[in-house]
Amino acid sequence: MLKGIVIDESKCDGCGLCVEACHEGALAIVNGKAKMVREDFCDGLGHCLPACPRGAISFIEMCGCETPKIVTPGVSNRSIVFDTVANNVFGPGSGELRQWPVKLKLISAASPIFRGADILLAADCSAFAYSKIHEEMIKGRAVAICCPKFETGLKEKLTEVIKNSDPKSLTVVKMTVPCCSLNKVAHDAIADSGKNIPLKIITLDQRGCLVRVEE
Repeated sequence: MLKGIVIDESKCDGCGLCVEACHEGALAIVNGKAKMVREDFCDGLGHCLPACPRGAISFIEMCGCETPKIVTPGVSNRSIVFDTVANNVFGPGSGELRQWPVKLKLISAASPIFRGADILLAADCSAFAYSKIHEEMIKGRAVAICCPKFETGLKEKLTEVIKNSDPKSLTVVKMTVPCCSLNKVAHDAIADSGKNIPLKIITLDQRGCLVRVEE
C-alpha cells in the first residue's frame, strides 16, 4: 500500500517543524503554510507527522488506481498529496513493488509495511540480473535492497527491522560474486534480533541464472 500525506491548512500555523523533519526535502513553507513542493521526493514514512504540534498532517493510502482514501480524517480545505499521480501509480508496465523507499538504509525500522510480512532482502544488482524478479520474488513481499560491498551498518539496520516487525519470513536474493555477503548479513541479523524466522537464500549468477536455493 503506497502512502502520501494530507496537510490541513486550517490547522497549519507555518511553524516549519515538519519541513525540518522531512529528510527528503519534499516540504516547504509557502505563503505561511506547509506545502508539498516535491511529491516525487516524499518517501511516505511520515517523519513529518509527529513533528507537527498542531496535528495538521495525516496519512492517505493510495489504493491501486483509485482516488486516494483518507486514513486519518481531517476537516475541509485539505491539500491532498499524490492526488495528481493517483491514476498513474499502477499504470501499464508497473511491477509488483508496493512500497517506497526500498533502500534498506532509508527504510524506517518501524514502517508498518514490514509488520508480520514476508520480507525480501535483495542485492541491488539482482533486479538487473534476474528478469522475473517482480513476479517470482517481489510479489507479495515487503522489499529491502542494499549492496554489502559499498554500504555499512546493514546487519544493524536489518536487526532493527526484524525486532520491530516480527516478520513471517526472510528471503535473501544474492549474487555469486565474492563481495555479496547478504547471506551472512541475514544470518547475523536474525541471530542478533533473537527472533526465530524462516530464512531462504537464493543465489544468482551474473547472467541471472539460478545457482542454488538454501532453506
